[in-house]
Amino acid sequence: MRPIAPLLAAALALGAPGATAAAEPAVDAWARVLAKHEREGGVDYAALKRDRRDLDAYLGALARARPAGPDRVERKAEALAFWANAYNAVVVHHVLARYPGLESVKDEAGFFDELTFPVAGEELTLDEIEGRGRALGDPRIHFAVVCASTSCPDLRGEPYRAAEIDAQLREQTHAFLSDESKGLRYDAAGGTLWLSSIFKWYAGDFTGGSTVVAFFARGGVLDWVREHAPPAIARRLKGKKPAVKYLAYDWGLNDR
Repeated sequence: MRPIAPLLAAALALGAPGATAAAEPAVDAWARVLAKHEREGGVDYAALKRDRRDLDAYLGALARARPAGPDRVERKAEALAFWANAYNAVVVHHVLARYPGLESVKDEAGFFDELTFPVAGEELTLDEIEGRGRALGDPRIHFAVVCASTSCPDLRGEPYRAAEIDAQLREQTHAFLSDESKGLRYDAAGGTLWLSSIFKWYAGDFTGGSTVVAFFARGGVLDWVREHAPPAIARRLKGKKPAVKYLAYDWGLNDR
C-alpha cells in the first residue's frame, strides 16, 4: 500500500498551477529514482522493483498535476519538461508491472496505445502522453522520451526541468545522433545516410508538415539532421545528398 501523506504532498505540490518551484518536490522524487536506478541509459528494473517508493510518489503526483500550457515561452518549457518526465515514468511503471519476464515492450499487446495511467486528471495511453509533448512543436522531445527499448534514446540520469530543458534536449539530440548503433551512421563510400527509424515514423515532426510527404521527400528530414547533428557529423554531410535508409529497431528491453 502506498503511503498516503507523501503521495498527497507530492500531488498538491505538482498540482500548483504554473508554479515551477512548487513542482520541484515531486520532480525531485523522480530525480532520486533516476539517480539510483538509471544505468548506462537504461534501468536496473530489478533494483527499482524492490525500491519504488520515490517512483510511486512521483506517479501519484502526476495524477493531479496541472501542467502548463504553451501560451508563453517559459510555460512551453515547463510543459515540455512535464510531458517528457511523465512519459518516461509511466513507461517504467508499465514495465515494472510485468517484470521480471518481459523481454520487450512489443511482447505486451497495447503497451503504447491501450494501457492507460492517470496523468493530469485523465487516463492516458503512452501514445497520448507522447502526443501532448509532440504537440508543443519541438521535435527534440523524441530524444528525451524513452520507450524502454535498446534502440530508444538513452534515458537521461536526471529529470527534465524547465530552466534547463533547451540545453538538456540539445545534449540528448547530439548524444543520439552521435551513436552509430541507433541514431545515425553515414556511409560515405556508399553515399548512404542510415538514420533511426524515429525519423521515419515521425518525419512530419522534423519538417513541420505531413509525415507521409516528409517520409517520401526525405530532404526536409535530412536538412533537420544536418542542422542538429554534432559538428563533426554535420561537416561530413555538408554539400552531400546521400540516400536515406533506416536502421533496424531493436525492441529488446533496456534492462541493466
